[in-house]
Amino acid sequence: MRLNRTVFLILTGTAISHQAAAQSAQAISIQFSGLYNGVFGDVFSNLKDGFGGEAQLRYTPSALSIGAGFQYTVHKRPPLQPGEPDEARLYGGFVEPRYRIHTGSNVVAPYVSARFSLLKVGFSGSGGSFSLSSSFIQLNAGGGLLYRMGPRVNLDMGATFGYNRLGDGTLTNEATGQGRFVPASSGSNLVLRFGFAVGLGG
Repeated sequence: MRLNRTVFLILTGTAISHQAAAQSAQAISIQFSGLYNGVFGDVFSNLKDGFGGEAQLRYTPSALSIGAGFQYTVHKRPPLQPGEPDEARLYGGFVEPRYRIHTGSNVVAPYVSARFSLLKVGFSGSGGSFSLSSSFIQLNAGGGLLYRMGPRVNLDMGATFGYNRLGDGTLTNEATGQGRFVPASSGSNLVLRFGFAVGLGG
């Protein structure tokens, strides 16, 4: 009985060690990534796909981890009429839980994830800078792959697909103070991420 218990403890400890090895061994990590943000549907007519980046802080006590951070992407928007803004910026905070899938490898680890982003929208162009009072929500799900590059560094490649929602608001020209009503709209999005996560602490 004692021998069986010893063997069980050794095997359990080895499994936990292997699971942790596929990602940063530190519970706290910081991540920087480049972003592609594709926006589809009726949100912002004529809005093009955007590029930018994100930074996030992640807590990883086990296979389930949670991250929170800030994202920023820039999108071209050919004006439909003179004086309209020709560039949009989506920026704000997000929360992203992940669950790492154990495959037996201590180098590569796939994961599934969800993502909730609460963003603000700003416009600029030849007609000046514009602000939008309403918030832009993204609800996404997807996954990715972690590749262990060292005891503290992981390469992270991920993709999520989901739902966009822009609430009612007022688009205001910051130079003149004039505004116009913008109705609520919705659509979908695709976010691709490529970056590095660095473990902090001991």
